[in-house]
Amino acid sequence: MISVLGKTLKKAIKKLEKESLLSAKNDKYRLNYHLMPPIGWLNDPNGLCYYNNEYNIFFQYSPFEVNGELKFWGHYKTKDLINYRYIGVSVYPDEKYDCHGAFSGSAFIENNKMYIYYTGNIELRGDYDYVNEGRESNTILITSNDGINFDNKKCIMEMKDYPDGITNHIRDPKVWKEGNMYYMVQGVRRNTKPNNKGAVIIFTSEDKVHWKYLSMINSKEDFAYMWECPDLFKLDGQYILITCPQGVKRVESLYENIYLNGYFIVPEDNFKNDITVDKFFILDKGFDFYAPQTFIDENNDRVMIGWMGLPDIDEEYKNNTETWQHCLTIARTLSFKNNRVYQTPHKSLEKLRRDTLSIEDIKNNNIDSYEVLIDIKDSKDLQVVISEGLFIKHQNNKFILEFMGDIGKTIGCGRTKRSVELNTIYNLRIFVDTSSVEVFINDGSDVFTTRYYPLSQSLKIKGDVSYTIYQLDSFAIQVEN
Repeated sequence: MISVLGKTLKKAIKKLEKESLLSAKNDKYRLNYHLMPPIGWLNDPNGLCYYNNEYNIFFQYSPFEVNGELKFWGHYKTKDLINYRYIGVSVYPDEKYDCHGAFSGSAFIENNKMYIYYTGNIELRGDYDYVNEGRESNTILITSNDGINFDNKKCIMEMKDYPDGITNHIRDPKVWKEGNMYYMVQGVRRNTKPNNKGAVIIFTSEDKVHWKYLSMINSKEDFAYMWECPDLFKLDGQYILITCPQGVKRVESLYENIYLNGYFIVPEDNFKNDITVDKFFILDKGFDFYAPQTFIDENNDRVMIGWMGLPDIDEEYKNNTETWQHCLTIARTLSFKNNRVYQTPHKSLEKLRRDTLSIEDIKNNNIDSYEVLIDIKDSKDLQVVISEGLFIKHQNNKFILEFMGDIGKTIGCGRTKRSVELNTIYNLRIFVDTSSVEVFINDGSDVFTTRYYPLSQSLKIKGDVSYTIYQLDSFAIQVEN
């Protein structure tokens, strides 16, 4: 149920969105098959779920500010991950326990009812560090019987309800059920000495409303000061913890972004005791990927969508858009094999395929949305060049994605090079949209995602390879009144 403040905000946002969508057709960098905000700022995907024969994709949304300020939840619905309805804003920061932002969270479905859990952010005025004081993180629950209309909010946990030894940074609840018990993970920043240490804490509940602290997942060695956006699930018999650590020293070809995305393999399945994890694996090694969240699709597959962006990157690289920023990645189906997580583009994307193309077609017809499937016999001379400035290559046992030359400098908007140690490449699957590129290597064992802002369209493929190129259709998006 929307408060009086929420109704006022809804009216103002609708007006902004309507004006923005009218002019969006003239924006050459609006994407064709990726979800974007109508206006303003998008970040984390939230509340991903399949409910009443429809997928619900919520997202962090700042409609009043292109650089992200007050956070709402925007909302898309789709039956097939191709044709969408934009519902508008579904969660407003309009109560005393979330008035400075409806931060990230998740959806849980049971008995034909949707349960939304998220972090209500409060930042007090004053001379605070906003780590150990000055910030309040409230865990909020709202429910819905149709996925559109929501009941009144309940603040089910506040600072006094969290365990000792953590700072005021606790957020991003993800909920699931095993047996007769419900579980929730949240990311935290522990108040350890000499430095804060990131971790994930686990809560349990018998009724989805009253929660108690159960245990903690820590790393074997100190690893980051904060673990955001946790997601704990079983994949092909193995528990996986996805999280986004902040504060890890950057290492070439290993930990290259300002904040990381990735996963730990969880060795135990007894959550009653604290768990120690060891090696951290990067999910997406490109410039623009963060805050992924998973859900179960209609075929009972584990599917992941991420934010095609990162926080706090403005000093390094930017996005060449004026009235909006960021998008979500394509949906990716996850599997666990060879002791690692594989990502493959969701089968639904094949419905977007149109005619096959030649390389000349892309340049001559200025085609900006296509998929390339490349089988590689020998990767030593492999080189793919997109729009004259984005180079994909394999050199000295490294896979490299690099913006090169004057054109690369221009279209990368500050992005330079990302790489990974990789001895052999036997196939690539590349998704190019108007201002994004997603590269899946060796059946999805490694993935690189980046935004880019091309001056014109072209493609070059060099090496001992065979390939097929498909032109891709756009998502169909209907805007609700």
